[in-house]
Amino acid sequence: MRPHLVLAALSLLVPSGPSGAQDAPGSILAALSDTDMVPTVYETGDLGPADPRHRDTLSLISGAEGRLSARPLEVSNSTNGPPGSLDLSPDGRFAFVAETFRPRSPGMTKLSELVPGTGLRSVDIRPGRDPAVIDQVKIGTRPQAIHLSPDGGLIVAVTTDADRELSFIPVRDGRFGAVTRFGLDLPPSGGFIPLKSTWVQWHPGGRHIAVNLVDRAQVAFYAIERDAAGSVAAMRPWGNRVQTNKFPFVGRFSPDGRFYVTSDLQWGVDTQGFFGVREGILTTIRLAEPGSDGDAARHTVPHIALGGWGSETIAFSPDGRFLVTSNLRGTGKPDGSPDWTREASLSLYELDGGTGRLTPHGDWPIAAVLPQGLAFDRDGRTLFVGVNRTRDGSPGGAVEVWRISTEDTPVLEPTGERIGLPPGVHTLVAR
Repeated sequence: MRPHLVLAALSLLVPSGPSGAQDAPGSILAALSDTDMVPTVYETGDLGPADPRHRDTLSLISGAEGRLSARPLEVSNSTNGPPGSLDLSPDGRFAFVAETFRPRSPGMTKLSELVPGTGLRSVDIRPGRDPAVIDQVKIGTRPQAIHLSPDGGLIVAVTTDADRELSFIPVRDGRFGAVTRFGLDLPPSGGFIPLKSTWVQWHPGGRHIAVNLVDRAQVAFYAIERDAAGSVAAMRPWGNRVQTNKFPFVGRFSPDGRFYVTSDLQWGVDTQGFFGVREGILTTIRLAEPGSDGDAARHTVPHIALGGWGSETIAFSPDGRFLVTSNLRGTGKPDGSPDWTREASLSLYELDGGTGRLTPHGDWPIAAVLPQGLAFDRDGRTLFVGVNRTRDGSPGGAVEVWRISTEDTPVLEPTGERIGLPPGVHTLVAR
């Protein structure tokens, strides 16, 4: 691998620290790998052969003095869920990893045999030392996604525990405080989806959260009240719930906080094999004014766009101009399936900051299996793409490096650079 383009991109992940800083973190890209299952597991239910060479891994990729390095640490994680079980502190000193399922035990062969996880771990990832888990706490059954508040002091997690779906965990210097749990306080949905929620995100203003409700194809917004110690004192609905399209698996706020976009995968028990739909939809939600309340807090849908096939990961560029989706397509299907495809794809959209419309600029093939996890560098022109497995015959996963070219019509371009990692890459975060 030629590291020069990757190093140039990593150098733009965070601004340079003050001159003479002794423990300032460098630019870093973090990736999770789940090595407990093969990509076809969702279709067959079979975990596949145990991997004798790898364990679940947090990889910390950084570059300095013309060299690229990846510091690995064994940390339990799972790709059996949305790509949201990892976050980094704003200063890049700590990583937080949720355990959706525990590692497979000897003799396990089926996805149904995996034991649900309940924990959240804090990892010291400061440079000049080996990464190490420094704290852990129980946050609920099968945490689906976590997200750190913009001020870096409070993690929110969505779990599968009925009436206690949301957990809030104060964090300071990588250490956890007491966990506070809340229910979503919603009427029964009567839907076809066994999960209630898969995703949670902090609004950039730090006072509200969005929760994706896959069982009823809605997004609910909540206002969060914190006490003097930083813990959550109360949670109340903020404005109306918004109807999306079917199975809003993940979502992202635009960086300016004016919009929230969901990726609606159209999955469900009323489709063939649960995943038997080849198109998705992106729903744009215009947010009420952050200071509004009651009837004045009205969220609306100004636009929907046709999305990719299995677009499980979406990411905004730092300036909010572009939205990228990674589309699984049929790369996780077994050989011989009529839906099998050799290539996945990446799609590029441009957001109109006034209207919320998403203009598609194209779809680009990527020779990879189940690409999950997207992260931009700081200038928003380099895109890191997580790859569960490569198609070149190597047994591992990878992070591929792409760029957005804005000359004439915006396009995505592969750089040819790749960072090899343990198999099962599924979540990326950059700082």
